[in-house]
Amino acid sequence: MSDFTDVILLFSYLEDSVLQHITSLDPLDAGLHPGGFKRVSGDQQLGHWGGTPRGAECHVLAGTFNHLDASRLRSTLQQLPWKCPHSVQLLLHNENDALFGMWILLDGRWLEVPIPRTARPSADGHLYRTDCPDDEYQQP
Repeated sequence: MSDFTDVILLFSYLEDSVLQHITSLDPLDAGLHPGGFKRVSGDQQLGHWGGTPRGAECHVLAGTFNHLDASRLRSTLQQLPWKCPHSVQLLLHNENDALFGMWILLDGRWLEVPIPRTARPSADGHLYRTDCPDDEYQQP
């Protein structure tokens, strides 16, 4: 049975050294089995990814993972040598979530940012809408 989670990691363009750490992570150790992240913001050397020809002002990495160990991933990312940890955002969307949950590094620890009209019954539970007009994304 599948359990896919989409992951988007955003952080400052000043974090080139951490980008190297992330791209060299062992996917199994990081909970990303079997593959790792793909750099979305870097189709050219300066990081141009659409819009104006100017380079991106941030790094964007993404991937879709089956049976993601989100706690292990957050722990692995938390331990990296961030220069600007306040600029790191982690977006997680499980196939059963109504929308992406957003996590930020605050004082060296991950904190999920509350999104209006949503709820997550437990740390490992699914994010659901409290105002959804149908039952698709409401808590069972």
